[in-house]
Amino acid sequence: MESSVYLRPLQLTDIATYADWGADRRLCEHAGWTVDRPRSLHEAHWLRIIEEGRVLRLAAVRGDEVIGYVDLHGTDSDHRELGYVVGPSTRWGVGLGTAVARLGLQHAFTVLGLDWVDAEAAETNHASVRILQRLGLSETDDHGVDTYLGVSTPTRCFRISRESYLRQNPVPEGK
Repeated sequence: MESSVYLRPLQLTDIATYADWGADRRLCEHAGWTVDRPRSLHEAHWLRIIEEGRVLRLAAVRGDEVIGYVDLHGTDSDHRELGYVVGPSTRWGVGLGTAVARLGLQHAFTVLGLDWVDAEAAETNHASVRILQRLGLSETDDHGVDTYLGVSTPTRCFRISRESYLRQNPVPEGK
């Protein structure tokens, strides 16, 4: 499954898909999106993201369907923070989160040439914590607080270096 998922720049035609996810209460609650937000506001939000281009957000696609996105937050030339969402929530639990996050790391290290990538997950978001661990990110001593499922929750912070990533995911010769 993983090899059939790829990243590409966001397109205006993606707006409808992402706006549709705004009606998925479970996704909104888990991703920290505003619940019960009018569709027109979701559409305006996504249009702004695409047109402004200030956020490095890439669509995750399987076949011809948008199944998620990856963010690489920040503007530093040596590091960014990884974020990812898979939608709708009916797609959860089948490995797509791992595939999308792995592609985000690949883009960070092989396209952007970053030195390291940080990520964080609410400590009660066990699926995201497992994904980050599975991808080889190491937990740091940093901790924060975020709202997860409507509750202020401690976060677990993770980091991976380019060297560590490339040891685990060697780039084939000639690429």
